Amino acid sequence: MRRPLLVAFALVAAAVVGVPPAAAVDGGPQVAFYDSSLGLWRMEGIGDFYYGIPSDQPMLCDWNGDGTETVGLYRPTTGFLHLRQQNNYGFADVSIYFGIPEDRPVCGDWNGDGIDTVGVYRSSNRTFYLRNSNVTGIAEQQFTFGDGNGTPIAGDWNGDGKDTVGLWKQGNAYYELSNGNTSAIGPHAFLGNPGDPVVVADFDQNGRDTLGVYRTTNGRLYLSGLGEDGGTPREYSVGLHVGIPVGGVTGGTPASPVGGAGGGGGGTVPPGAISVFPGSSIQDAINAASDGSTLYIRSGTHRMQRFSPKSGQTIIGEPGAVLNGSKVLSGWSQDGGQWWVGGQSQQGAQVGVCENASSRCRYPEELFINNARLEHVNSRSAVGPGKWFFDYGADRIYIGDNPSGKTVETSVTEGAVYGNAPNVTITGLIVEKYANPAQHAAIDNRRHNGDGGADNWVISGNEVRWNHGVGIKVGKNARVENNNIHHNGQLGVGAVGSGAVFSGNEIAYNGQLSFLLDWERGGSKFADTTNIQLLNNYVHHNWGPGLWADDNAKDMVFANNTIKNNTKAGIYFEISYDALIRDNYIEGNGFGFTPWLWGGGIVISSSSGVEIRGNTVVNNADGIGAVEQDRFETAKYGPHIIQNLYVHGNTVTMSDGLTGVAQDVGSTAVFTSRNNRFENNTYNLSGSGNWFEWDNRQMSFDAWRGYGLN
Repeated sequence: MRRPLLVAFALVAAAVVGVPPAAAVDGGPQVAFYDSSLGLWRMEGIGDFYYGIPSDQPMLCDWNGDGTETVGLYRPTTGFLHLRQQNNYGFADVSIYFGIPEDRPVCGDWNGDGIDTVGVYRSSNRTFYLRNSNVTGIAEQQFTFGDGNGTPIAGDWNGDGKDTVGLWKQGNAYYELSNGNTSAIGPHAFLGNPGDPVVVADFDQNGRDTLGVYRTTNGRLYLSGLGEDGGTPREYSVGLHVGIPVGGVTGGTPASPVGGAGGGGGGTVPPGAISVFPGSSIQDAINAASDGSTLYIRSGTHRMQRFSPKSGQTIIGEPGAVLNGSKVLSGWSQDGGQWWVGGQSQQGAQVGVCENASSRCRYPEELFINNARLEHVNSRSAVGPGKWFFDYGADRIYIGDNPSGKTVETSVTEGAVYGNAPNVTITGLIVEKYANPAQHAAIDNRRHNGDGGADNWVISGNEVRWNHGVGIKVGKNARVENNNIHHNGQLGVGAVGSGAVFSGNEIAYNGQLSFLLDWERGGSKFADTTNIQLLNNYVHHNWGPGLWADDNAKDMVFANNTIKNNTKAGIYFEISYDALIRDNYIEGNGFGFTPWLWGGGIVISSSSGVEIRGNTVVNNADGIGAVEQDRFETAKYGPHIIQNLYVHGNTVTMSDGLTGVAQDVGSTAVFTSRNNRFENNTYNLSGSGNWFEWDNRQMSFDAWRGYGLN
């Protein structure tokens, strides 16, 4: 089986190291190429198709054991891998978080089961981490190898059905392979010219992989066997191509060239697409286009644009396309240590509850100096460095920083994308600095908050940042995939209605403004929804809960997410019903709100029918907790109580806090008659002490087990 792996790409020519190559042979192996500047794959006999965003690192392996290698991507900014089961345009079939950002990926069949799985090489500690299944989890194999330099490669060099890793030193045209996936060095030799990128595949289909290099100056492929001298390379013409060679092509689903990608747009106008350049109205272009058409938003800043797509339309952002909801301020006057500018008549709807009376979190207007958000204070006298004040009565903005030589922007536009036409796709855009009120999103498939939202939107591969309210909010059956949603003022994401899937997103540093935590602030919130799935997301450093369901949410799945360092609970399921919380990695959450069990990695509040299994919960303010209180909100599917809670098969590491169940309703039923169970969990505790809560008291592990809990 072929094992093509990613390589760094450089246009370097030098003398051939080692023996001269044999004469060129045309009509031989074909090589797949990935143009990382466009997110564009080129495969002979299959066609060109977009899949990826600039800077993604490509892979090509057999992810499901069907004998066909298909594309995959590693996103170094997030540490996520996005794998496809077909070689064509589409969205990731598998998205997992493995390793840490800036690891370098590799793929291969490490255990001989016929399925290729992921691995990473971490240069900082010179270690390979190999996983035997394509789901989020810890490495089954890890070992140090090499000096931390080089591109990781892998192949089945001896035909035994198992792949072995190695490193390609492109600058030296030198490879060194592990001896059976251990720290020992096996075969090693020079091959090709310094600067040649490497290609690995079973090009002659003999059951053994072959090392090769691609010569960027002449479009030729040089293949070699293993050995100290590298053997005598066989030479083939494969043509000059722009991009990274990623291995041979033996099959796949043919695909015509199409625009867009799950994770970003391309740099070439997709066939039939309508280009919209900065300075032109996106809404006018939409209005002039038919249902089902494709619009290509060209690179550059599209300032203060707000648009509502038609049914079936696809909106693709060229790399570098920015939707910016602010205007640039100029014409400043100085008054002592403050600067002001007049003529500011914008004022949006005030929504939300702030932590204190001095906060202006409810006002949607924001101000940025060189992309840094300033604090909006409620009086001119409070203005100083890093702070600003909007005098709405006088139409003036005051700042405490000298604006000379700086870009000063104030958010004006209510939101970027809205509307309830069905079957819309939004991909590849940067969406920033919109004055969307709290509980409204910069990308929002509703016309207003009372709208149930459109059917079947796909929002993929966008970066949504520095907006006032919510980053992305969707309605029925939407797919929100592979977006980077960060530094928004109130929430990262949210949903209404039923059937939305949030997969492969990075949701980070949201809740930047001082909204009251118990009102609505953090990484996400899902209220009065059904059948929401939260899968394979990386949720970290949000001010508030990481993933939060509230107020009669029902039938939710939280699976394979990595949730770290949020100030409240990692997963918070509140006055809701019927959830599966499984196989998540949850670490370092809850330290901004620690009383009782509220700082848990997982917290269940007055909710029934929750199964919690297979999670790894590490050093949060509390472990896994459930709290029952009198809640007077309307109960839609039954009483708001802790009932049928099943916590099993989790690994809980605690250096602080508690795991268990607590109540303040004056009844012990939550402990005695509600079918609430903790079974077959593993606890790693820092010393002796009372780590558990049950039966209205804190207790030791032995006492906990005495109640039949473990």
